[in-house]
Amino acid sequence: MSKLERLLNLIAALTETNRPITRDGIKEKLPEGTYSDNKESFRRTFERDKEELKAMGIPVAFNEATQGYFIDSSTTTQSGPNLEPDELAALHIAFNLVRIESAKQDDPFWKLGPISEIGKEVQPLAEIPLDPTLNTLLKAAAEKRAVTFRYKGEERRIHPHRVLFKRGRWYLLGHDLDKESIRNFRVTRIEGKVELGPAGSFELPNQENLHLNEFPWRYGDDPTVKVKMHVGALHVPWIVNYLGESSVETSNEDGSIVIKEEVNDWEAFRSFALTFLDGVKILEPEEIKEEMQTWLRSFL
Repeated sequence: MSKLERLLNLIAALTETNRPITRDGIKEKLPEGTYSDNKESFRRTFERDKEELKAMGIPVAFNEATQGYFIDSSTTTQSGPNLEPDELAALHIAFNLVRIESAKQDDPFWKLGPISEIGKEVQPLAEIPLDPTLNTLLKAAAEKRAVTFRYKGEERRIHPHRVLFKRGRWYLLGHDLDKESIRNFRVTRIEGKVELGPAGSFELPNQENLHLNEFPWRYGDDPTVKVKMHVGALHVPWIVNYLGESSVETSNEDGSIVIKEEVNDWEAFRSFALTFLDGVKILEPEEIKEEMQTWLRSFL
């Protein structure tokens, strides 16, 4: 479990109770594996997490009488939006653990709630890098401006839908007017200046269609490959709910289906497929099917 997940789970445990809760009581409320079963290791990790939350401005307090911990909401300021303690805590964590590169380090959410008394700087788990063309693309997406740029030696005319940070890189997601399809563009591979069209020059598609283009295997530098995968009946409800009905190419009498996905990052899609063990099988293209079989045999 990642540090971010652990801290968010700890915040949830502290905000879901109306009374102080002991350290052991907190551990029982958390998902299995959040902390070590070794008591001393658990104590040390918990203490570090508690101090880090306090350094972020989240007022984790201790009650001597009950030997329990709680989030002291009485220290919250009354200005700004009416946020619940867990909502405010999530904002603190989001800002402090993942930051835009070179962004000002002052936490703006401290203005909405408790301010740290420790005063030490919290080191982020990750910093998101910026790119010289990023501001232009963000402006284009926000103001619904068409953009024109060169990409891999070819001029592209795009209606930008979103600018996304995936797998350590920035991508532009938008409708390619010449190819008449949704495409992803790695921002650092855009060549030269991005030309902006007038504001409000197009309408965004509905949220469902946008969501279907956010899967990690659609963000890569390799050519797009259309992968067909057989899915056993047991896994059909979950996969259809996750990928959407449009991913289903064939429905079989035994309840299984065949899905088709556009893949730019094969390793990401392979990880997704392996989630279902022998419940899925790659069908096409043949070279991807053989690569999967060769990769699996390497572990035998």
